Amino acid sequence: MDPEDIAQVVAGLRQAVQAHRLEPSTAAAEFGWQELLEDEPEVAVGTWFSLAGELLTRGSLLHEVVVHEGFGIDEAGATRVVLPPAGQHRIASQWTGDGTLSIDGIVQAGNGPAVVPCLDSSGAVVFVHVESLPVEERDPLDSDALWAIVRVQVGTDVATRVLVPGNDDAEQVWDRMVAAGRRSLTHELIAVAAAMTTMTVEHVKSRNQFGQALGSFQAVKHQLADVHLWHEVAELAAAAAWEDRESASAALAKATANRFAKTARATCQQLLGGMGFTWEHDFHRYLRRALTIEPLLGSTSDLHTELGVALRAGAIDNAMVAL
Repeated sequence: MDPEDIAQVVAGLRQAVQAHRLEPSTAAAEFGWQELLEDEPEVAVGTWFSLAGELLTRGSLLHEVVVHEGFGIDEAGATRVVLPPAGQHRIASQWTGDGTLSIDGIVQAGNGPAVVPCLDSSGAVVFVHVESLPVEERDPLDSDALWAIVRVQVGTDVATRVLVPGNDDAEQVWDRMVAAGRRSLTHELIAVAAAMTTMTVEHVKSRNQFGQALGSFQAVKHQLADVHLWHEVAELAAAAAWEDRESASAALAKATANRFAKTARATCQQLLGGMGFTWEHDFHRYLRRALTIEPLLGSTSDLHTELGVALRAGAIDNAMVAL
């Protein structure tokens, strides 16, 4: 797609999201986003998750991207996916093979079906489809994000079936699913942090101290310059992750997005002063969203460890340096 086509997609998606901000699945269906995900995944993911971070949509379509990457469009849609516990990408759910499934992870709240990546008794990756996984809506840091912790045992009374991911090895499929999820979260985190930065820049331009705009002070400029630097790094890493669509580049992109978000939320809250601690200002909404999605599919330390292991093993070269 050329830049003009992408601009039209962005405009159309923005209109759909703004019309159905509380129902992202409705907005996606109205626009035909699932078909766009099939044909132009980079455009679909980049535009949707950037808008989701900017507009703070209720709920997430991360599950659609992850399930689609592993099993195609037929298994996406309303199917949720159980992600590993916060801060890690390693599977924690267990499948015994006799109909007992011990689920431990994070999932979107709801009552519909779900794909559960889990480990069998031999430690191999298995994907189990649960026809109904009721998860109560919790009151987490960001209730609008609808992410909920799920720790439950599912017995033979709940219909389950093992999904077969074509001819590919299940572990390789899971690696691709994680990479797809990380690319999506990277775009959302960048948008969330960029929104925090924008409102802070506007604040320091409009507020005066000692007869001068706050933004004119060198200390303020230096702090915002640091935020801008990590914004640029995160954008470059996000673009690079789409070039090879490999696990390492996706991990690096997510790590840099985490770093940008962390730098932005700390700096912006300080520069906003008392405004950054009030319920009246929108900053706290973006702060909550950033803190909620930063740990998904790997915290910064988890990502650095993963990249370090890959570097020592020779799986990636020295050009891939975790920042």
